[in-house]
Amino acid sequence: MKKAKLLSLVAAGVLALGSTVGFAGCGGPKAPEGNLGRGTTLYVQLINYTVEADKAYERLATVYNETQGAEDDIEVIIDEQTTANNYTSQLRPNVENQYDIMTIDNMTFKEVLVEYFDGANAIVPLDEYLDDPDFAETLGLADIPETSMDMWKMTQSSDEDGFFYAGAGQPQLALPFFNDPQVLFYNSQMFEDMGINIISVPEEELAAYNQQHGTNLKPHGYAEYTPTAVGGDLADKTSENLSGKAVVKVFNNCIPMNWKELRTVAQMYQKYHPGSYGYMSEWWFNYGWSVGGDCIGWNGEEYELSLGDETKGLLVIDDTLEVNGTTYYKGDVLDYEDLHSLSSSVRSTLLNEKRVTELPSMYDAFVEFNRLGVPSDKKVTDSDHGSLDGYGIAPSTVDDRAGLFSDGRSPMLCEYYSVQNAFTAKLGDNFDIAPLAQYREYEGDSDNSTELKVIGENDYTGDLATAENSEGEEVAIVGEAVTVTEPQTAGMFLPANADPSRREAALKYMAWVCGPEGQAILAEGNTSVPNQTSFAEDEEFLNAEGRVTDNMYAALFANSNSYVGDWSYDSNDAWITTWSTVLNTQVREGQITLDLFLQQRETDANRAIGGIGVYTKRT
Repeated sequence: MKKAKLLSLVAAGVLALGSTVGFAGCGGPKAPEGNLGRGTTLYVQLINYTVEADKAYERLATVYNETQGAEDDIEVIIDEQTTANNYTSQLRPNVENQYDIMTIDNMTFKEVLVEYFDGANAIVPLDEYLDDPDFAETLGLADIPETSMDMWKMTQSSDEDGFFYAGAGQPQLALPFFNDPQVLFYNSQMFEDMGINIISVPEEELAAYNQQHGTNLKPHGYAEYTPTAVGGDLADKTSENLSGKAVVKVFNNCIPMNWKELRTVAQMYQKYHPGSYGYMSEWWFNYGWSVGGDCIGWNGEEYELSLGDETKGLLVIDDTLEVNGTTYYKGDVLDYEDLHSLSSSVRSTLLNEKRVTELPSMYDAFVEFNRLGVPSDKKVTDSDHGSLDGYGIAPSTVDDRAGLFSDGRSPMLCEYYSVQNAFTAKLGDNFDIAPLAQYREYEGDSDNSTELKVIGENDYTGDLATAENSEGEEVAIVGEAVTVTEPQTAGMFLPANADPSRREAALKYMAWVCGPEGQAILAEGNTSVPNQTSFAEDEEFLNAEGRVTDNMYAALFANSNSYVGDWSYDSNDAWITTWSTVLNTQVREGQITLDLFLQQRETDANRAIGGIGVYTKRT
C-alpha cells in the first residue's frame, strides 16, 4: 500500500453479493441511568454476533468502568444487539438518539449514508479530534494501519453528479473497532503427516534464526531443500516430495506462500488422499490485490470489470514514485486507477528508467485463482491464452468448505480469523493460521512450471528474484499481502443526534476502546484482531492464555493490510447481480472458460458496474 510497510510487510469469495440492512425495531429504549454515581453515563450500542464476543464486550465495560472510567468520571453501559440496528430511525436529525456511541458493520455503512441520509450529516466527523494529541495518543493512532482507517472514511453528501466518495482523503466518520481479516488456516497434524517441518520465523528475523540454528533457510512460505542446502538441525528431517525425492520440507507460518508453493502443498495432500481437496477458498481478493487490482477498477470516469484486463501490474522499485496524484513507495503496487492513468510512453519510460518492474495482470491473477477450483480435465482459458487446464486442488463451489476443514478432510482453508472458535471441538489444537498466498517471484523457478524446484539442487538457490532500480539497488519482486476483512467488521461512530453535552465523554471512551487497551480486551474472544500493529511485539499479548490459534503474528500481519470487500463498494448489489452468478458457477466449475464469459457478459457487466455511485480510493 502507499505507506511504509507495517510488520515488515513484503506481501476470495469471488464477488460476494452486496448487503441489505436488517432494520429492526423503532429506536429502542431510552438510555438507562447509571448506578456508579459518575459525572457522565454513556449508553453504547455494540453489534454482537457470537458468544465469544459477548464475553469480551462485557469486559470492555467492566474494565473501563473500574479503571480509566473512574479517572474520567464516566460510566459506560453497553447494549449488545445481534442484528443490524435500526439506523434509519435512530439517526434521524429530528430525534434525540438514546445512544452516545454506535457501531456499524462495513456492509451497512455505505447503504445507510447513501440510501437514507444523503446530505443529513447523520454522523459526527472525527478529523478534528484525530488532530488532538491527547486523543491520538490514547487511540494509538500512529500504530493503526492506514487501510483500517480508510475503510471508515466517506462523504455524507453526494456531489452534483450523484457521487459519494469513500476511502483515502475523505472525512473520517468512524474508528476501526472490530477487525476480522482473512487468514490461511492449516491442519498442523496433516502437515506433519506429510513430513512438513513447521517453523514460525518472520521474514525480517530469518537471518538471526539461521545463525542460531545453523540453517540456511530462505524467505519462503513453503520450500523444499536438499539436506546439505538446509543444514543445521533440519538436515536429517527428510521425507519424499511429489517427485519421489528425499527432501527437507519447510513451512514457515509467518511468511506468505507464493502461488506455486500453495499448489504444491495442496497437491501433496491429494497424492496421499485421492479424491480430496488440498485447499479451499471462496475468495480471490489476496490474488488480485497482490498485483494491484480487483474485480472492478476505476478507469478515470467510472468503474469497469477488470477480470479481462491483461495490462501488466507495476511494482514500484524506486524509493518513491508520484502517479496520478498518489505517492507510492518502494514495494508498493500501483492500483488499477493509477496504472491506467499512465500513457504507453510514460509506462515505457518508467520501465526503462528502472523505477518500476512488471507483475502479472488482473487476468493472470484471476486465471491462477480460478484454476485452483476447476477440475484438471476442464479448460480455464481458450486457445488464445494457452488452453490452460484447471488444477483441481480446490472445490469449485463454496459448499461446506469450513466443514471439510473442521472434519479433517482438507489441510488448508482461506477463512476469516473469527471462524477459529468453530474448529476446536473436532480439531483440538491441531490447527493454526498463516498469511494467505501472495505473488512472490524466486530466481530461476518460474510459476509456469509444474514442479517446485528443490533448493540446493541444480544450482537453485531459492533466493527472491530482484529487479535493479535507478540507484543500482536490487529490489525483491514481491506483490502486496493485502487481504479482505469480514463483512461484519465494525466501525465505531458518534451519532450527530446524540446529546452533545456527552460528546467529550464519548470521545474519551471511543479512543480507549478503539485504542490498545480496549483492543487487547476485545481480542480475548478470538473473534477480533487488534487494530494496533505493535501487538506483534507484545509478548504478554502474544502468549496470553485462551488463544485458540498460536500464531498471532499471522493475524496481525493480515490485519496490517486488510480492506473491505466488494460487498460494500456501493450502497446495494445491483452492480453485481446480472453477471456474478455465471462467474461463480459456470466459470468456476469449468463449464465455460473465462474468455467465453468475457465475450458473453463483459458488456452487460460494465453497464451494471458503471452505475456504482460510490467512488472509493484505497491507500
